[in-house]
Amino acid sequence: MALVKPLEWWSGWADFFGVTAVILAGILALVTLLGWTFSWKAGRLKDDALTRYQAEAKESIAEANKAASIANQQAAAANLELAWLQAKMLPRRLTKAQQERLASGVSSLAQQLASVWYGAGDKESENFSWEIASALNAAGWRVFSPASTATLAQSGKPFGTIPRLQTGVVVSSNKDEPSMKAADALVRELSALGFDARKAANIGNGPEPVVVVTVQARPEGGQGELKLNAGRK
Repeated sequence: MALVKPLEWWSGWADFFGVTAVILAGILALVTLLGWTFSWKAGRLKDDALTRYQAEAKESIAEANKAASIANQQAAAANLELAWLQAKMLPRRLTKAQQERLASGVSSLAQQLASVWYGAGDKESENFSWEIASALNAAGWRVFSPASTATLAQSGKPFGTIPRLQTGVVVSSNKDEPSMKAADALVRELSALGFDARKAANIGNGPEPVVVVTVQARPEGGQGELKLNAGRK
């Protein structure tokens, strides 16, 4: 008798388990929904962070590339300026082609007597004077070997009363017409090659028909082709 339960008893337990199952199913559904929501939000935050990181990285790379480009431009400009400054200090030299051009320009004045001088201790003017003399010799001029000369400034004079030493090539001659014509031609040809050259202010009174070429210290700025190229700009 005790093992046999009434139908109502079993029905009550069935209702209990049914309600419990519904509650458990609801809890499981809620937990699943919360888990999915959390996972979605976490994924969304991760995607947003990745997108933001990629954008920041892209911006940083662009700024770095821009800075590198500016630095390269500044370096190129600095190198160009350095090359220009170095070129402005190059010694005066006559290339083989320039010597041939100079000789051709004054060859009509062959047999002209000429002496060439350079500043004592100035190797740059010495080398340049020898190249000028070589060109004049090739043109048929009667040229003495270049020799050194020294101009000593006087001491004990008030400032401004003693002129500074000259620069460039100074060409003088005696007053005979052939020598004056030859001096003009030499100045013209040297100037056409881009070198500072001018006639001396005073004309010699000697009896010999001679042209005197004095290669003074190098002038400031570009000489030769560099000076010609600067004049074309």
